[in-house]
Amino acid sequence: MTENRRLDGPVKLDFDFDEAMDRIAQTNPHEVAVIATADLPEDTIDSLLKAFESAARETEDGNQYWTSRELAALLGYSDYRNFLAIVEKAKTACRQMRLDPNDHFVDVTDMIGIGKGGRREVDNVHLDRYACYLIAQNGDPRKRQISFAQNYFAIQTRRQEIAEEQGVDFDALSENQKRLYLRNQVVAENKRLMSAAKASGVISGADFGKFNNKGYQGLYGGRGKQEIQEYKRLPSKANILDHMGSTELAANLFRITQTEVRLRQQNVQGKEAACDAHYEVGVKVRQTMKELSGIMPEDLPVAEDVKKIARQERKQQRMRAIEPSKRIEQPLREPSKTQPVEINLTKDLWKYALLVMSVQPNGEITTSGLIEALPDYISLSEDHLSVNESRKDSKFSQIVRNLKSHKSSKSNFIHQGYAESVKGGFKITAKGFEFVWNYFAD
Repeated sequence: MTENRRLDGPVKLDFDFDEAMDRIAQTNPHEVAVIATADLPEDTIDSLLKAFESAARETEDGNQYWTSRELAALLGYSDYRNFLAIVEKAKTACRQMRLDPNDHFVDVTDMIGIGKGGRREVDNVHLDRYACYLIAQNGDPRKRQISFAQNYFAIQTRRQEIAEEQGVDFDALSENQKRLYLRNQVVAENKRLMSAAKASGVISGADFGKFNNKGYQGLYGGRGKQEIQEYKRLPSKANILDHMGSTELAANLFRITQTEVRLRQQNVQGKEAACDAHYEVGVKVRQTMKELSGIMPEDLPVAEDVKKIARQERKQQRMRAIEPSKRIEQPLREPSKTQPVEINLTKDLWKYALLVMSVQPNGEITTSGLIEALPDYISLSEDHLSVNESRKDSKFSQIVRNLKSHKSSKSNFIHQGYAESVKGGFKITAKGFEFVWNYFAD
């Protein structure tokens, strides 16, 4: 096994909460499900750590894996047949996460020694890190090896893998850049959480409001959204997530992702049960913060509004202008979608609507297509994504539709000649193209 790279060493159970949350923030949400309190003697932790590290193997292309037979022994299963039952449970959990088990559990035939130089074939399963994590989650929690494995496979994720997968070198980011990155992650993962909650029976706008508040109450010691605003002395209209530092954002990201995992894996049904699950996950994250650092999330510093930081970074998110001589004849190339930006929807949505139109064939797009495409470029809050029960539509969707229905308004971009109202949608005009070239130029 090759030597681990910098900051990719074994899990240490005495790191502070900032480091723990920093690791979590860089980990694929579906590879993180629990940070359990370590109640093992230090020498036991060290020996288990060395055993898990030594058991890891590598494929020719450098990907780590473990074998089911070796993992069974590490997790305290003397009867391999009993362990295979846990493997099957883990595969089921994988399917519940809408993932293909074959991507994580590979059935193979290996040769093993049987004494006196003899060898024989045995069935085996090659397991990646995620498969091992699922096995640990479905194992006997009374076994101390299982408790350790849940920590080990949940947190011990390569930073280099995350940098390659997401194109983000988290170590190189400033605090403000970390906040922007994590805030966007929170928006994206909240969408997944809302989908999971809906499948559990959280349907109406009031249901979603209660569901979200339960998560906050669990994490913030009984304080809901309004109480957090008051405690942190934030305006009543302020989005509390926009005023969190990177550590607090990472804690909330952890709460969000783990609630989504729990709702799906345990097939939680009923809005009250979903609310209870969200609350319990929040409590667990709070306990972890208390045990690791002693600093509660409500006592972390209030940060500058992330929207202001987003505006400062906006120029770096804009697409490059093409040659002026080619502006009319040649459409703009499609801009990068790697990091949506925070905007004032009331003032600036029409600008990004034009941006989306500018890269469409003939500069034309349907209203539903625009609603679907815009989140690739702009970040949306939970409030804008929540469904209005009376209209059966989100607030954001209605704002986009208003671009068309309010076309007679003097301030509307159609009235001003930047776009045309066509059947079922919009079409950018020459004036609109000119605006996009000028506004979104570096």
